[in-house]
Amino acid sequence: MTSSHMFRGPFQWLSALPLLAVTGILTVMAIMTLTSAQSPEARSREVLFDYFQRMAPAEYDASEKFHLVLIDRESVEAVGPWPWPRTVLASLVDATAEAGARGVILTEPVDKPDPLSPETIGRFWLEGASDDALAEQLSRLPRTDVVLARAFSKTKGAVAVSLTPPGNPNQPSAMQRADAKDAGWLNITDSGADYIALPGARYLYGLNPELSRAAQPAVAALATDPDGVFRRAPLLWSLDGKPAPSIALKAAQLALGDNAITAKVNLNAANPQGRVLKAISLSGGAFAISPQSAVRLYLPKRLNIPTTSAARLLAGAGSNSQLSGAVVLIGLDGDLGETIRTPRGEMPLVELHALAAAQITAAAMPKRPGWTGYLEALGVMVFGAAAIMIAQRMQFWQAVGFAAAVSVVLVLAAYSAFSLGGLLVNPLAPSLALFVGALSVAGGKSIGGVLRDDSVRGSFHDTLPEPAMKKLREESGGDILEGVNRDITVLACELRFPDEDLHGMENIPGEVTKLMAAASLDLRQTIIDTGGVADQAEGGRIFAYYNTPTELADHVQAGCAAALRMIESMDKINTDLEASSVTRGMQLHLAIGVATGPCFAGPMGHGRNNRYSAMGPAVDRAAFLRNQSEYYGPAMICDEPVYKQTHHLFAYLELDKIRTRNAERPFCIFALIGNPFIKSSKGFRDLDEAHREMLIAYRAGKAERARELLDKTKKSPGAKIALFDIYEERVRKLSEQGAPEDWDGVHEAGA
Repeated sequence: MTSSHMFRGPFQWLSALPLLAVTGILTVMAIMTLTSAQSPEARSREVLFDYFQRMAPAEYDASEKFHLVLIDRESVEAVGPWPWPRTVLASLVDATAEAGARGVILTEPVDKPDPLSPETIGRFWLEGASDDALAEQLSRLPRTDVVLARAFSKTKGAVAVSLTPPGNPNQPSAMQRADAKDAGWLNITDSGADYIALPGARYLYGLNPELSRAAQPAVAALATDPDGVFRRAPLLWSLDGKPAPSIALKAAQLALGDNAITAKVNLNAANPQGRVLKAISLSGGAFAISPQSAVRLYLPKRLNIPTTSAARLLAGAGSNSQLSGAVVLIGLDGDLGETIRTPRGEMPLVELHALAAAQITAAAMPKRPGWTGYLEALGVMVFGAAAIMIAQRMQFWQAVGFAAAVSVVLVLAAYSAFSLGGLLVNPLAPSLALFVGALSVAGGKSIGGVLRDDSVRGSFHDTLPEPAMKKLREESGGDILEGVNRDITVLACELRFPDEDLHGMENIPGEVTKLMAAASLDLRQTIIDTGGVADQAEGGRIFAYYNTPTELADHVQAGCAAALRMIESMDKINTDLEASSVTRGMQLHLAIGVATGPCFAGPMGHGRNNRYSAMGPAVDRAAFLRNQSEYYGPAMICDEPVYKQTHHLFAYLELDKIRTRNAERPFCIFALIGNPFIKSSKGFRDLDEAHREMLIAYRAGKAERARELLDKTKKSPGAKIALFDIYEERVRKLSEQGAPEDWDGVHEAGA
């Protein structure tokens, strides 16, 4: 079994497991999307549709056919506090009719007794009083409802009733039976549909018979969605078992000539209360309605319905010709009366009735047919499945970006469908399916990758760099553990305490092992962070390999840079040792040998004892150079190939030319001193030049010249290392004994 299959197999199921869960989630989402397609309780969808309406408002002009007569503060200051006697309202209706209004609608409900009617005063307020005669005379005065009825008999109009319905008209449970057989103002296209199902409404107390004959009762109820925003306006109601129009529908009927309203029955739907309507036709303009006989509110760009104060009409000031030919709605303004939230903000009830009426006359209805729910449910499954398939080839954040990009396209497409064709399609459910599909699969892959990473890292003792782990997470990346034979750069590192320090730490063995463990961990992390493989050997020895298992173009440079970072980390560790009262005065030394050349590298072991290691001449040479550090003094010693490839980047000092038993010829070794900043400094250049001249003189057998140059070199900054003591001893011997006949200045390693 290859290494790639060894570690991929146990965690393969983690990539497949989310598919089972996400398929179930998408199915549930599709069902919920279908069943709630027309429900007003889908708040996120409704809010999105509100934004669509703000960005693409309706094109109709609400000021052409309607006019508002507002009962405002000026009016109550002139007449008295609200509520007014209905005789005053009758005067207001008369003044409106005389101004040439096409029709008048009183939007303040009149289905409860007038508290200022003489009848009410005589019956209730003076009951039990000593002056029974006065009470009787008051009760005989004309009823204010009758006076209001006489005013409406002179014009076409309607009065508001049922401000608060008994149930939520947007819910099927609120539907009641309405007998449309005797409703002359309403034509039902199906001759057998005398009983229709409409949202229920009721009189608060009742309506004066004369008033109900003079003005058609119109339902004033405006029910909001669960979030408190008014979006749906029922146009037909069941009022005491009879169909009744809403104020908006009645106002639109008056504006279009007071012709009969035609309602079309949905032959494919039924309700226990009667037949369900699906469309309304008014003076040739037809539009669809919901099973609750409602239309979605769609406000124009300009909310500019003209208004006139009721005080002006009652004062008889001017001709009031602005009312001529308009349907006039009378009601309280936003300061004195209630307001209601809409997608365009708060507005008084009378204004909302007028805007809804203008929308009906223009037949400007957003369309959300029943098939949109099926389309959205299908979109959940299709886009969810597409996300699953595509996310198989992506990393986590790529999958998130893909889902976000496609979601933006879906929202823009939905907005285009609304702005161009008035069609409301919800893109949120398919967009959510995209994220569910993409994130579930990509997240599962990430979890599987993390666990597989943990297994691989555990097997290799936290040795592999992130580029290698990234490839291992991919299905095609397991071959990186098959082993390679290529040029690599090897760092042979060893942590050790000087013998004298170890003797002083005999009583704190726990501290010694903790310090070595912490320092080893720091070195391994530095190796991994710089793109190398960390191979823990015995004791404090660690090998680092660059250019394996993934290829690294500048692996020699990366190895040298890593060695310098290790020395920096040792300086920090030794600073901490000095700061501790237990370890003060002790130093942890790091020796590093750096070599490059062809090696075999790959997993060497089995199971949890597996380790990524390397073997070859470069490994042996790096270990040899590491062992020379104690002799020469510098912590980092490199071979000649490393020096030749990086001497233009880093500061080096040539240490020696040595001969070993295994080498065919002598070779030079070099101390890695520092980074490019040190290399370019004047102090290092002077030291390097003097040291180089000293080596030339020494290898030429010129002892006196070598001594002069060595003295010059030792005066340079940074020359306090064992290397120059070594050469001082060698020059002394050369001076005393002279150079042998075969002298070449080569040092016999181990001699």
